[in-house]
Amino acid sequence: MSQTFQKYWQEVAKWAEGIIPHIFGAVLILALGWWLSNQLVRLMRRGMLRSRTDTGIITFLCSLTRALLKIVVCITAAAELGMNVTSIIATLGAAGVTIGLAMQASLSNIASGAQIIFTKPFRVGDYLALQDVEGTVERLEIMFTVLRTFDNKEIVIPNSQVTAGVITNYSAMETRRLDLNYTVAYEADIAAVKQLLAELVRQNSRAMNDPSPLIVVGEHGESAVNIAVKVWWKTEDYWPLYFEMQEQVKLAFDKAGIVIPFRQLDVHMNTVE
Repeated sequence: MSQTFQKYWQEVAKWAEGIIPHIFGAVLILALGWWLSNQLVRLMRRGMLRSRTDTGIITFLCSLTRALLKIVVCITAAAELGMNVTSIIATLGAAGVTIGLAMQASLSNIASGAQIIFTKPFRVGDYLALQDVEGTVERLEIMFTVLRTFDNKEIVIPNSQVTAGVITNYSAMETRRLDLNYTVAYEADIAAVKQLLAELVRQNSRAMNDPSPLIVVGEHGESAVNIAVKVWWKTEDYWPLYFEMQEQVKLAFDKAGIVIPFRQLDVHMNTVE
């Protein structure tokens, strides 16, 4: 019995003596490979930044390269453990259809990410409206696009949903038209109101003269006359000037005694005798 037990432990020790170096080697390959892949991606990012590559392309290619390098590291570690890498690759190839069906959504997101990179409907830093959300593009990853809202919320949208829907890019053009509407009482001097608004626009150095501003009577409303102001500005000045104009117009109307009426309803009552 003791001889059998001793023989058993000798076989275990012999097995361990052969496998332990390979285990250490595999662990070393994983640790070193993981670190090197991160360093290579970091160097790749720096190189593309120096060459002024679009930020969206940088984030997409870096995330894709990192994933591929780590797959190679895992396969190398498996080979160190004595696994038949050729058989593993062949098995994965044979199971490709099944894996593809199981990961259909993920593959669609990857393909959509590549489509965004090549067609460039937007860039990192652009302000977009996608479906029912709006925000500034923070980064483009393999599987998803990240937006940041005005109130600093992060929105993650799968790339397949980005390319499948309507994309409104508010940053694509260098200039935008600012459309403002103001209501004044029917008793107001329309010519004086238009002159006052034209003066406010003229005094603002950011307003563009070409195309020229348009200030017209837009509509005869139920309780007021609507004055439409359409002015062209630089895209980056849109929101600051929107709020600036709203404040300046209210102050100017108050100073000039121009009434901004509230909704009114005239009720005529007939008495029946």
